[in-house]
Amino acid sequence: MKKYKLKLDYTEEELKELRILGRAYDGPIAAVYRLGELGSSDDPFRNLQRKYRMLDIYKEFDFMADINNVVMGTAIFPEELYIVHDTNTDSVIYPGYVSGRLMWGELAYHCPVKRTKDQWLAINPAYEPMLERVEN
Repeated sequence: MKKYKLKLDYTEEELKELRILGRAYDGPIAAVYRLGELGSSDDPFRNLQRKYRMLDIYKEFDFMADINNVVMGTAIFPEELYIVHDTNTDSVIYPGYVSGRLMWGELAYHCPVKRTKDQWLAINPAYEPMLERVEN
């Protein structure tokens, strides 16, 4: 089965709602119809509904394609990225400027390396309690 990247950019809250939407509906038409309804402030899809209402007319097809792919299980969600952050010392892992090796340094002075959780744990499982999720 071919997989497709999401065509539009989504916030973290919208991505959470997309994942719920994918589990809640068996067909994409019903899901798109649901997002077209006016929801209340406690609606589980309120952020996606807001996005849909504010979309540029030329992006509506991309939005519907994304909903189709999510519901049909063919969507590729952006990977969640993490940094290793020791909050006790406020240190992070950053790339060495000369060697390119991973090094520890203060967060205030260095740009941390971003990787997926699995990539960090493959390097060292002891990093798990220090993993901090960051925006892509």
